[in-house]
Amino acid sequence: MLKKFLLFIVAFISLSASAQTLSLDSYVRQGLQNSPLLKDYSNQLQLNSMDSAVLNSQRKPQVSANGQIMAAPVYNGWGYDEAVTNTGNYAAQLMVSQDLFAKKLYAPQYNALLAEKQSITNNAGISAHELEKNITDQYLLAYSSLNQLTFLLSTYELMKEEKVVLQKFVEQGLAKQTDYLSFEIAIQTQEIQLKQLQNQYRADLRQLNFICGISDTAYRVLATPGIEPLLIPKKNNSLFLQQFRIDSIKNNNQRALITMNYRPRLSWFADAGVLGYNPALLYKNFGFSFGLNFSMPLYDGRQKKILYQKISISESTRNNYQSFYRSQQALHLQQLSLNLDENDQLILQIRKQLVSAEMLVKASKQLLNSGELAVMDFIITMKNYIDIKSQLNQSELKKLQLTAELNYWNW
Repeated sequence: MLKKFLLFIVAFISLSASAQTLSLDSYVRQGLQNSPLLKDYSNQLQLNSMDSAVLNSQRKPQVSANGQIMAAPVYNGWGYDEAVTNTGNYAAQLMVSQDLFAKKLYAPQYNALLAEKQSITNNAGISAHELEKNITDQYLLAYSSLNQLTFLLSTYELMKEEKVVLQKFVEQGLAKQTDYLSFEIAIQTQEIQLKQLQNQYRADLRQLNFICGISDTAYRVLATPGIEPLLIPKKNNSLFLQQFRIDSIKNNNQRALITMNYRPRLSWFADAGVLGYNPALLYKNFGFSFGLNFSMPLYDGRQKKILYQKISISESTRNNYQSFYRSQQALHLQQLSLNLDENDQLILQIRKQLVSAEMLVKASKQLLNSGELAVMDFIITMKNYIDIKSQLNQSELKKLQLTAELNYWNW
């Protein structure tokens, strides 16, 4: 079973057809398309547009139809005062009204909808950015597992080649049977590691598909991720800072709404229809009326001052969060840059060590084939080579992760 698995891996990795290789961009694209949260934000933008349309409708003249039939009978002097009720009321009117100076009156409400639209758009951008980072992180983990699996497979093939040579030495009496058994155990250890890496890679792929909302359990090969640092970081115009600016706009607009609520309001009205108290004379009671309505708040127990104070506190809180975020972002970016530089230095050191290790493997292989090297020494050499290569793989993964993290916070 393991042999079939190894043959499958060899054949699969050797394939170069693009249809069998998936890139980071393709996973990000599918993840963004499948995200229900981003679809929710899209729907919220549509609702915001509808709210704006409703506000436009409210500015236009409002027309309504009113009707009333009211009887107030009086019996032997008992009942409502006829001077007030006229013993009845009959009305059928068409009424129209509209606020004057509506542009100024509705301006804060339009601004509130605009700020809400900006907030939704910015939150959608942040959510997409976070999803892209999550997909990238998982993709890097899966790619690292695949990279380690590919390398270990190459060393496994080398070990199998040397096993054939060692077997001939044993048959010729040039090597001990115990050496052959030790070599066999080393190969079996690699087979177990290969199986573990295969399971890890499949698990990483399944998690990647889960994050992207992809229903796929097939074995895929991941392309090398091309992650480069942003050339022009968006430190002063990032999505994260933009949200603080939008919150400031909301606070200012809330203050304007309060101010508008305490200003005089003037509207006109007109109606036409029939209005009377005597059914027999209603044919004479057709008419119309028009006029103006005026209102102005004079005293509300100092509510206006309290509302202004609440907004000032909210603005102070916003400023505190913004200042703290700026300082934390600068510190975090500095730490990431230092970590990246240190990791690059480590990669250079490991690569130099790997060159020496590869030379040692080649020389050890020749010595083993000529019977001049002990089997255990060759096994130790291969183990050290695998360890160095694994360290390089982990360091290169760390570099990609740090670069992706830098790009995330620089956005």
